[in-house]
Amino acid sequence: MLDHLTAAVLEIVNAGSDGSYKVLETSDFLSALPDRLKTDEAGLDNSLRFLSERGYIDIRYSDKGTYCLCSLPKGRTYAESAAKEEEKKKSRGGALAVFFGALAGGFLGALAAGLLAAFCL
Repeated sequence: MLDHLTAAVLEIVNAGSDGSYKVLETSDFLSALPDRLKTDEAGLDNSLRFLSERGYIDIRYSDKGTYCLCSLPKGRTYAESAAKEEEKKKSRGGALAVFFGALAGGFLGALAAGLLAAFCL
């Protein structure tokens, strides 16, 4: 499992990737990262090195903030599985909302029927 920063960097590498090498600069990465994950060049370099060592991406060369890299099958698979997990979490949250909504509706209906029976008799 990757941390949030490393997963976001991998997502940037995977964006529009068809498995071919592309050249990205440090400024491209830093501008594409969400505000809550802002980092410096050293943090970005560490994330890219970690991804490369673990087989998620291949870095052909890096020179003064310019990277030539591509996403490997393991990196693309990770991104797809992370998207599926996020979708699962959203659907699970929806099911809980439906359950508690039905529970509240049943309770309110029973309360209204009880009150109506008490005042009508």
